[in-house]
Amino acid sequence: MSKTIKILVTGENRDLEQLIPEESLDPDVSVKWVQWPVLEFKKLEVAKDLLARVVEKPFEWILFTSPRAVHFWTETMVAAGLEFPLETQVACIGESTSETATGDGYTSDFYPTEPGSEKFLEEFEDLLSNNTQKPALLIPIAEGGRLKIAERLSELGCAVTVVPLYRTQSRAGLATSIPGGGFKDISIVVFTSPSSVDAVLNCVSLPKETQVVAIGNFTMEHLKKRGIESKLLPGSSFERIGEIL
Repeated sequence: MSKTIKILVTGENRDLEQLIPEESLDPDVSVKWVQWPVLEFKKLEVAKDLLARVVEKPFEWILFTSPRAVHFWTETMVAAGLEFPLETQVACIGESTSETATGDGYTSDFYPTEPGSEKFLEEFEDLLSNNTQKPALLIPIAEGGRLKIAERLSELGCAVTVVPLYRTQSRAGLATSIPGGGFKDISIVVFTSPSSVDAVLNCVSLPKETQVVAIGNFTMEHLKKRGIESKLLPGSSFERIGEIL
């Protein structure tokens, strides 16, 4: 008799379904993926003078740190009736963000060989080392988002402009919105961000027997701060979930 593993993903990304494999891990194990949207996002207004600068005095680079940042930036430009400058190069935090950027009509000029801030900085710094003059970069991020990349690039001499593009907040009524009514049949919970960690742990307690998986070192570190031990999803790839089961 085959065994079914039910995995709950705290994923609200509209592209997430494309990343989750539906096939069994092996002939005796099948996976049932369940999405639990725990966050909601509100687009913020971007100052008109900044948008004017984007067009009139283009940045050398724009850095997208997530697929969501891509979509919100596109919406912002469209709402303002502006065309994104062709001379501004596009850097992305990882391949999935790059694919989203391409889908929104951008030409992705750089993304690291592996996703994540550390790998991005390592390889992007190497790219910049070939330039005597450091570029001006625009980084649209979530309000209150991590500034590690912006701070490091500033240290290297880049002119970095960070623009809060959207606000992340917990959805209402999470305690009663767990798919299936609770964690009873859930074998694994995958946390996709520190924000999703806080949203869940602020309203419910995870059963001790539930295995916890984190996407990214930052999420894993945040789980540890909240008293939860977790395993890191290799390469932040759902296709590799079998490696940690």
